[in-house]
Amino acid sequence: MTARERRGWLIVASLFVTLFVVFGGGYNTAGVFFAPMRRYFGWSSTRQSSLQTILALTAGVAVPFIGWLLDQLEARLVMSAGIVVGGCALLLASRANSFTVLTIAYIGIGLSIAAATLLPNGLVIANWFRERRGLALGITTSGTSLGGMVMTLIAAQAIGRAGWRAGYVALALPTFLIAAPLVALTVRTRPSGEAAAAGSANPLAEGLDLGPALRSRSFWMIAAAQFCFSLAGAGATVHTVPFLIRRGFSPQTAAQLFSITFGFASAGKFLMGYGADRLTGRIALALTMLIGAAGQMLLLGARSHLMLGGYVVLYGTMSGAPLALIPMTIAESFGLKRFGSVSGLTGICVTLGAALGPVLGGSIVDRGWGYPTVFVLLAIILGAGAAAALGCSPLGAAPAAGSSILKRPQAR
Repeated sequence: MTARERRGWLIVASLFVTLFVVFGGGYNTAGVFFAPMRRYFGWSSTRQSSLQTILALTAGVAVPFIGWLLDQLEARLVMSAGIVVGGCALLLASRANSFTVLTIAYIGIGLSIAAATLLPNGLVIANWFRERRGLALGITTSGTSLGGMVMTLIAAQAIGRAGWRAGYVALALPTFLIAAPLVALTVRTRPSGEAAAAGSANPLAEGLDLGPALRSRSFWMIAAAQFCFSLAGAGATVHTVPFLIRRGFSPQTAAQLFSITFGFASAGKFLMGYGADRLTGRIALALTMLIGAAGQMLLLGARSHLMLGGYVVLYGTMSGAPLALIPMTIAESFGLKRFGSVSGLTGICVTLGAALGPVLGGSIVDRGWGYPTVFVLLAIILGAGAAAALGCSPLGAAPAAGSSILKRPQAR
């Protein structure tokens, strides 16, 4: 193994830990705070869900700017700042006594997720890996799911012992003690031999400039797939635990079941990332979303052990894989020349979907239509996202197996 390869895999490990702590703790734990905070403040489902919407909207507003920053600055600088902001925001949430203070805290968490998780992860891995890019993306993004599984259990334990405020503190401490120093010491945007002039995007990288990318069909198909995935994922993240509680499960059991899906999701990212090196990103993305939709429907039979097990395995395995496959699809479709900017702009649709999913589900429940309606709708949306993924085209001619970027910059 060469020195570059060793450094690349060290960065993979660091990014895995960062996504585990920051994304897993800051985003994927929303469900365990839902019931205790509703009881404490006396809010409706819609208002409680809106905190997650505020987080998503903030990330979406910030992500185009973060993408531009990542084309100008070293990733470790942007990520480190984002991690510190997220830790401070979680501590602020632990002291909140009003919706206004929680709003400010969730704005901070949204900024942290935009600056320190999926977007810089995709850029760094795309620059360090070519032949095994899907595998590397699968490993790093599995951190969001494993982090969700572990941090959900940590937060649930802290809430059970000392209340929801302690839950936020338990999530904040690892950001300062683990993620921030790790990123500062190990992460670099690209290998030193491929660095562009300081303070600018890499002009030597293959791919489309921003204008041609925006005029291509693939840009809008990727944006649509991201919207559908994030809407369905955000809606499920907030409403699955409350749904299981209504079906007769204890809050602890519901949290444990949902945390298990994160464990399967980490395996799914690894497997589908590995498969995308052979199938191409867009085909793997479409397949993932279709299987996830089928798994989502099985949740409706949660009282049956067979149906519940099928949901945990199928939906759990596929639920997070698009986080690994979307950056690969972007690289296949546009190249690396403006990867940060293109990813940031398509990320607006991630935000719109993530903002809409929780409040859409909460509104459906408040209107008396029930949680089954919510999950049927989420499954349909995942199916629409699969169709959008198939509408993407590779950069240039049809890609060879295992290739992520081709040499002819041709907009599709």
